[in-house]
Formats: sequence, structure tokens, C-alpha cells
Amino acid sequence: MKKTINFLSTVVIVAILGLYICFHSLLIRIEVGDVGVRTKQYAVFGSKGVEKRDFGPGFHRNFPLVDTWNIFDATVQTTEFTTAAIRKQNVQLLNIFRRRGTLSTGYAENVPSTGPGQIELKSKDGYTVKLDVTVKYRIVPGKVHELYQKFNTELRYKGIVRDQVQNTMRNIFGTMITEEFYDARVRRSKTDETSEALSKDLADNNVELIDILIRDIAFDPTYERKILDKKLADQDVELNKSLAVSEEKKGLTNKISAETEAKVRVIDEEKNGQLLRMKAETDRQVAQITADARLKVARLAADADLYAAQKTAEGSLMEREAEAEGERLKAVALGGSGGANLVALEAARQIKLDRAVVSTLDVDFLDLESMIEKLGAHP
Repeated sequence: MKKTINFLSTVVIVAILGLYICFHSLLIRIEVGDVGVRTKQYAVFGSKGVEKRDFGPGFHRNFPLVDTWNIFDATVQTTEFTTAAIRKQNVQLLNIFRRRGTLSTGYAENVPSTGPGQIELKSKDGYTVKLDVTVKYRIVPGKVHELYQKFNTELRYKGIVRDQVQNTMRNIFGTMITEEFYDARVRRSKTDETSEALSKDLADNNVELIDILIRDIAFDPTYERKILDKKLADQDVELNKSLAVSEEKKGLTNKISAETEAKVRVIDEEKNGQLLRMKAETDRQVAQITADARLKVARLAADADLYAAQKTAEGSLMEREAEAEGERLKAVALGGSGGANLVALEAARQIKLDRAVVSTLDVDFLDLESMIEKLGAHP
């Protein structure tokens, strides 16, 4: 029994190993970011030659002696036209990012430590100019098998891209005079023109241009010295122009200052004249108002005096009329019994009784009517 179990175990292990070997012998694994191109050496499974499609990540058939595979990097590729020192610096920075784990996903980590130098060209006026350029590109998705049929290897197609970039940039930037390289707008315009032309050239080879960046420009030392001297001379000229303009502006400033002072004096005189005219007019108006007020007061006083005189005259007339009426009434009263009574009253007032001796037998002081009759009054 034990021998049987050992035998079966051995069979199972051998079977698993056989399957594993067959699996890896008959299949190929393509990693993420890569694209495979399969070529059939014999017409066993369909027609012979390169299959007309791209194979993405995963496991694919790989029969020995029948299938051959070529793997291409389908991610965005970077070609830098720069100096060895800058390239070394970039590699060091890339290694730092790797160690820190901050490298962006999809970034081409396999930046080569060697590569083409700066793109060197002749400007339109004959000076040497060196461009530090970075180019981003990739194989057009779904066209890897066609690119393989043209170039066979990844190394060759990258070499074609490098040559096309250099040729296109030399043709377009070579039309510029050296001074124009200092003008950012002209550089941007030429870069756009280069990008458009290069996109068409690369598209014919199933390559898509992502972007092109000019990072630095180096000039011929002779020209740089010439430019420096010219700039210094231009600065001297501009300085002299500025000094001349300054003197001119200074004279203009003095002129404007004098004119301003004259205008201020004229304005002051006009203002003083206007103030005097306004004061005279105000005094005239005040005098007129005062005269009008006095005239009005005089008129009112005259009217009041006239009214008072009228009322006084009326009062005097009424008083004289009242006195006349009183005299009339007095005369009327004296002409009747009232007159006799008044005489009797006056006689009574003249009688002095403090020393008079009167017999009470002859006169009864309690008989008032009798006494009134004796005095001549009528009851």
C-alpha cells in the first residue's frame, strides 16, 4: 500500500512538472506596458509570416519552432539630446525618485545613461548653435506589428526617430538668424513648426509625437562675446538716449513749471478781481436793501402818524360832542325840577350846622320831605 501511494505521488509530481514545463514552453507572457508581435515560421496555424495584429499584456501561444516573438515597449519614450553632464544629473535624479517611491506611474524609468549629444546646427548668419532638446513619443497603438515589419528591432526604429528629429530641427531652426534665438516668441513659433513637421514625418513610420521641448541653447563663444559687446554698446546708446531725453524732459518740465506759475498768477488776479466785483455788487445790494427798508419804515411811520392823528382828531371830536351833549343835558335838567333839586342840594351843602341853634319844635329833622320842600326841592 505504501509503495502504491509513493508511486502515485511521484506520478502526480511528474505530471505537474510536465504541465508546468509545457505551459511555459507553449505560452509567452507579455507584461503591462509591452506589446508583442508574433511571427509564424511555418504555415501550421494559418498563413506564414507576421500576424496583422498587436498582442497586449497576458499569456499568448508560443509553439517552439513555429512561433517567434518580438516585444516592444509601448509606453511613452524619451530621447534627450543633451550633454553627458546633464544626462548624468537626470539619471541621478531618477534614482533618487526611485528610492523615495515618488516616480510617476508610466514614466520611462529606463532612461539611458548614454545617448545623443546636443543638436548642433548653423544659423542663417553662419554661427554655431547647440540645442538641448527633449522629445517624447510612442508607437501608434495598434501599429506595432507594422512598425516591426519596417524596422524589425526597437533599437532601429528609435534610431530613425532620433535622426528625423535632428534633421527636422536643423532644417527649420537653421532658417533663423542667431539673434532670433534670444526671442522666446520666435523660438516658440519655430518649435510649433518643428512639432507639426516632425509629427507628419514620424506618423509615416507609425510613431506618434507627444511633445518636443527646447530646454537650453548654447551659442558659439565668439558670437556670445560679440553679442555681449553689442549689448553693452546698445546699453550705452540707450543710456545716452535716456540722458538726452532726461535733459529734454527737464527743459520741458521747467517750461511747464513757468507756464503753470504764470497761469496761477493770472488765475489769482482773476479771482481777486472777481472777489472785488462780487463785494461791490454785494455792497450795492445791501445799500439798496437798506434804503428800501428805511423808505418802507418811513412810509409805515407816516401812515402810523396819520392814523394816530386821525384817531386823535376823532377822539377830540367825540369828546367835544360829549361835553356839548352833557351841557345840553345839564341845561335841560336845570330847566325842570332837576334844577330846583340841584339848587336845594347846593344850599344844603352850604348850611353849617356845627354852631346853629334850631328848635326841634319848629324843625323835625326826621321829616325829610318837609325839609326838602323848605330847601326848595321838589320830591
